[in-house]
Amino acid sequence: MLFYNFDTLKDFINNNLVSNIKKEQDNLIQLKTLYSNKKINFLSITDNLVEFTDNIEKNKIEDFRKTATLLKNSFLDIDAILLLIDKLIENLDSTISLCDKNLELYEEEIKANLVEFNKQRDELSEKIIEFENKNTSIINTAIPHSANNSMETINSSKINIESNPNDYNVLTISEKEQKAYLPFFYSEIVDIYNNSNNKYRTLQDVIENLYIVPLSRFKNSSISRFREAFNLIRKKEKGKITQALDLGLELMFKYNLNPVIIAACRNLNELDIYLDCLDENELDDFKCFEIKFEIMPQITKIGKKDTFAF
Repeated sequence: MLFYNFDTLKDFINNNLVSNIKKEQDNLIQLKTLYSNKKINFLSITDNLVEFTDNIEKNKIEDFRKTATLLKNSFLDIDAILLLIDKLIENLDSTISLCDKNLELYEEEIKANLVEFNKQRDELSEKIIEFENKNTSIINTAIPHSANNSMETINSSKINIESNPNDYNVLTISEKEQKAYLPFFYSEIVDIYNNSNNKYRTLQDVIENLYIVPLSRFKNSSISRFREAFNLIRKKEKGKITQALDLGLELMFKYNLNPVIIAACRNLNELDIYLDCLDENELDDFKCFEIKFEIMPQITKIGKKDTFAF
C-alpha cells in the first residue's frame, strides 16, 4: 500500500506524492478493465447456459437453480468490486486536485483522503480475494454439457406480416401443430430486421425464426419459465443481468404459470398484468393479447359410433 506510513504531508511531497498517486490510479484502471472483462465473460457464460436449457435433465433442475443463483451473486460481487474501484479512482482524482490547488491549505483534507483510500483499498483486496476463491469452479459448472440444441425454425403461413403489416395481438398455442404463435408489435419486428446485419432476408423471416416456436421448447416447464423470464428482461427489456436472473429464479417454480405465456409477453408490464390476473384467478381481465388454444380432437365412444369432441 502506498500511503500507510507518513508523519507529515511534506514527507509525501518529498517522495513524489502526486506521481505515486497517478501510478496507483493506473493500477486501478487496469484492475477495472480486468473485472469488466470478467463480467463480460460471465455474461457470455450465462447467456449460453440459458440458450441451451433444453439439454438439462429434470433431475438436474435443482443443480441448475443453484448455478443460476451462484451466477447472480457473482454479478453482484463484480459490480461491488467495480463500484469500489470507481470510488478509489475518484478519491485519488480529488486528492490530486487538492494538491494542485494549495498543498498547505488543504493538508488535512488530503491526509483524510489518503487514510480513507487505504481503508477502501484494503476492502477492495478482501472483495477480490473472496470473489476469486468463491468463483474458481463456477465457469466449469455453468457451461452446459451440450451446445447443439439450436432453435428450430418453423415455416408457417398462419402469421403473414408481409400481407398484414400490423401488430399481432394473439397468442395461439396449437396442440394440433405442436407450435406456439407469439404476439408481436409490428415496429418491434421492423427494428429486429433493420438491426440484424442481414441475418433475416425478410420481415417474415423474423416471425418464423423468433415468433413461431415448437411446443417442445417448453417441455421442461421449470427450466422454460426460468429461460423465458430471463430472456424477457435481457432481450426485450434490455435489463440488467441480475434482474434477469432474479426474475427467472422467482418464476422458475411458479407451477400454475404456463412458460409459453412468459414467452408471449412483449414487455415486463404485460407479464406483471398477467401475473396479477393469475394470482387473483381473474384471467378474463387480461387484455394485453388474446390467448387461444387449438387442441387435438378427442374420441369418445357412444355405443358403436365414434364421436369427436373438442
